Amino acid sequence: MKRLFTFIAMIFLGCNLVGQTTYFGPSYVHLNSSSNCINDYTLLSTPDIGNNPSDIILFSHVWGVAGGHSEYMTKSCGLWYTGAEWSIFDETQQMMNTEFAFNVLNANENGVGFTHTVTVENLYQNYSKIDNPILNGHPEKIFFINKTWANGVYDTAHVGVWYDAIDGQWTIYNEAGFPSFLELNSTYNVFVPNDGTSCFKQVANDVSYICTIDDPRLNGKENARIYAVHDYTTNGGAPGYINDELGVWYDGTFWTVYTENYTSLFIGAAFNVLIASDGSTGLPDIKEESSKLKVFPNPAKDKLEVLLNRKLTSGNVCIRLTSMDGRTVLEKFVSGNLNGQITLDVYDLAAGLYFLYASTPEGIISTKVNIVK
Repeated sequence: MKRLFTFIAMIFLGCNLVGQTTYFGPSYVHLNSSSNCINDYTLLSTPDIGNNPSDIILFSHVWGVAGGHSEYMTKSCGLWYTGAEWSIFDETQQMMNTEFAFNVLNANENGVGFTHTVTVENLYQNYSKIDNPILNGHPEKIFFINKTWANGVYDTAHVGVWYDAIDGQWTIYNEAGFPSFLELNSTYNVFVPNDGTSCFKQVANDVSYICTIDDPRLNGKENARIYAVHDYTTNGGAPGYINDELGVWYDGTFWTVYTENYTSLFIGAAFNVLIASDGSTGLPDIKEESSKLKVFPNPAKDKLEVLLNRKLTSGNVCIRLTSMDGRTVLEKFVSGNLNGQITLDVYDLAAGLYFLYASTPEGIISTKVNIVK
């Protein structure tokens, strides 16, 4: 990544700068690959994140991890529940880039999560008002958002949060400014961390496209997991649009927030930052599923062999094939103490792509299967 070495001023609001990292829920670094990317989305199939459709999932694009994954995410992405698990998808409906990586968090502790829907009643010009008692009348709150596809609405806008001081309500807004609206019926996951937790506001005083975070909980910790959103509000910063996607990047010493299309920041640009892990404690990263689950031949015609890591077959195992629209088309239960190999008869299935899920005592893992005729 090109680096402009500029002086960045940091202002931290909302929590103590020095302290322990708060546990907000299970998190990990998701690496896109050919095994988890299907068309315009990537499957988040790990035991750490879970597969509950009511979970409040958050993500931030992270650049340059695991010795690669150094592509810029120039378009907006959102979250989609496939009917069996969560995924991250490209709002422009382009093929998901296998070189992307994401910090992913299931935000279920030390805060309040809910969903927000853009409606005719709450849409004003280029913003939608969030009417929630935990945020109403609290301009000091620091919170985080991600788009979802709960109502099947695509929204390619770059978005941020802003506090409407006149009405005393927080809003989600389109960074392109008026008259660029948000899409009606578009939905968002919203997470408001408890006061005093490991979240803060970062303010820059330079016009680089990179904002450096100098925080002792993060400095020198390349395995930390952080999340960021632009806050237009003047509380601790300065107002201004940043019509771009944001990513996070570790430069070798410091974590940073940057714009994916090299859009220049401005003096006073403010970002809400959440530290889910400082990289030294908590759940380990899960990067790949390929060592746990293999299928062959793939494409398959008559029979499909499922090969599981033997450590996963000590108890009962359920193998399930679902179609692209989430319908279960084949299910097989097997008892424990297997040799790790399970045979499925797929000769009567229609040609096409399917999801294969293996429910084991250690959790659920998945892959995609192509059936041919």
